[in-house]
Amino acid sequence: MNEHDNTFDLTDSILRVFGIIGFFTAVIFGFVVAGGNVITLVHPAEIIIVVGTIFFGLLCTHRSKFLAYLPKAFLALVRKPVANREYCQISDNARGYAAAGGGMAVILSLICTMSNLDDPESVGLRVAAAMSGVFVAMLLSQGLFVYLRYSFSENASR
Repeated sequence: MNEHDNTFDLTDSILRVFGIIGFFTAVIFGFVVAGGNVITLVHPAEIIIVVGTIFFGLLCTHRSKFLAYLPKAFLALVRKPVANREYCQISDNARGYAAAGGGMAVILSLICTMSNLDDPESVGLRVAAAMSGVFVAMLLSQGLFVYLRYSFSENASR
């Protein structure tokens, strides 16, 4: 078999999907066990900032290579991809853009909070919303892009 073939391996695919789902589930379930409400993690503005920063940052940095990366990254979630140094770099850059997006989300949300202190009871909810941007960024960075980086760097011959 050619070292660069990415053949379908059912066991490998099941473990990939189980690992990704398990990672996200453990984080969310731990939050719920600690007394958190999952709905409080969903703040569209922060999600837009984080995901938009990642997507458009990668688009302007890698252009057409990023567009070619997208379907390969989605497939890599369920199937071992062919090793690809450029896709490793895109995954690494995505982690950096996730961190930047999380930072911007928290800063911008705190600016909104501080500019609207007329309603002191809403401050706690607004600060929680600000932190949710960092949460989304960390979850994507560590739960998705680290995994993709590793997947695209794996040596096909084990």
